[in-house]
Amino acid sequence: MIRMRTEILIVAGLALAPNLLLSSVLAKDVIIDAARFTVQTTTSVEYSFGGDGKGTSRGSGFLIDKERGWIATNAHVVQRSPSRMRISFKETPYFNVDKVYIDTHLDFAIVKIDPDKIPANAIAAELACKSAPKAGTPVIAFGHPWGLEYTATRGIISGIKALNSVEQLQTDAAINPGNSGGPLIEEETGQILGINASGLTNSEGLNFAVPIPLACTIIDLLKAGRDPSPPILPAELALTLGDRELVVADVGKDWADKLAIGDRVLSIDGEVNVKNQSRLFDRLRGKDSAPMQIKRGQQEISVTLPIPPARDKVSRKGIYVAGMLIGSSTLLLAPQTDMYVQMINRASMAEQAQIREGDIILAIDGKPTKSLEDLMAALAGRENKEVEVMIKRERYQARYRYDYYVRKLDIDTLLVVDETGPRQ
Repeated sequence: MIRMRTEILIVAGLALAPNLLLSSVLAKDVIIDAARFTVQTTTSVEYSFGGDGKGTSRGSGFLIDKERGWIATNAHVVQRSPSRMRISFKETPYFNVDKVYIDTHLDFAIVKIDPDKIPANAIAAELACKSAPKAGTPVIAFGHPWGLEYTATRGIISGIKALNSVEQLQTDAAINPGNSGGPLIEEETGQILGINASGLTNSEGLNFAVPIPLACTIIDLLKAGRDPSPPILPAELALTLGDRELVVADVGKDWADKLAIGDRVLSIDGEVNVKNQSRLFDRLRGKDSAPMQIKRGQQEISVTLPIPPARDKVSRKGIYVAGMLIGSSTLLLAPQTDMYVQMINRASMAEQAQIREGDIILAIDGKPTKSLEDLMAALAGRENKEVEVMIKRERYQARYRYDYYVRKLDIDTLLVVDETGPRQ
């Protein structure tokens, strides 16, 4: 029995060895190519909006168009706040890049380097734009985890999930800080299936990437000179358990004659697999109108929806004063008349006055501040003087939702901050 079992194992080993060898060769070639299109990134933020981290962070990206100098990465790598970003190909210095596009929904961004600065041996990654990968597909996550440059980890596609209505590839390939923005590569073909984005802390093998087909829609629209930004929709959509379908939960006036609460979305622009907001945006990007098939009660209805021109362009603008940055909410549908404290520097005048991040500035010296223009008008001529600031602060687990305070504040630096940085 022992002898016979040994022979079976040897035979099996001989049968499997060529496949194992082929897999190793394929993986080796894929990793060599990945080092030619993957870049290191460093991003610095001085004035941070909406929870972006102040300071310098490092990540990954990869070349997708050598002639244009386009590099794909995550939105959270580029940062939505005003930032300075540089990239480096393997064994090259760091070069400055310009922002081409940032998508807050998909966590996807494109930056641009001068094509003349791209190394001659660099190649553009091949994107798997046509279809989503199947569960079990072997993949390689590539990037610079924890500063370990040009590192590959192996795994499989675990599935396609929607987290908070954002579609993502789930993988057990290790994705750590520094991998963000790097390519998730199909081992057999070398094509890019996703953009490494995140991993769940205190969990093993639960990591996520931006699906490349959704990014390809954006890339194609940009190449055609069209705006791929997600539209601000005049409707709210509810998710059913298991993300099986989208159901209309509320309708604004622009679509009131087209949709009703309780309508179930069957298809948009001919696509029946619209079961989350990512798929919805994918079918609406760059369009002025789109046909939708809905089910209302037992009846199926066809409607054509006009797509609003308003787009989420990731505009950021604020006032930097006394060591704090004030601006409207960075949340897409939040009221834009509330002026939030976005950031407070340590040891600043604002911190000394016990103002906190998240506070709403209601008035300065009795003048209401419902816009940045109101803020500037209230602060005009107040440099090196003391002002009285009324703030509104959310209260947790209490009978009343907000507390209100008055604080004395010495005014020193006064700057306007937008995507290009600070100015007087």
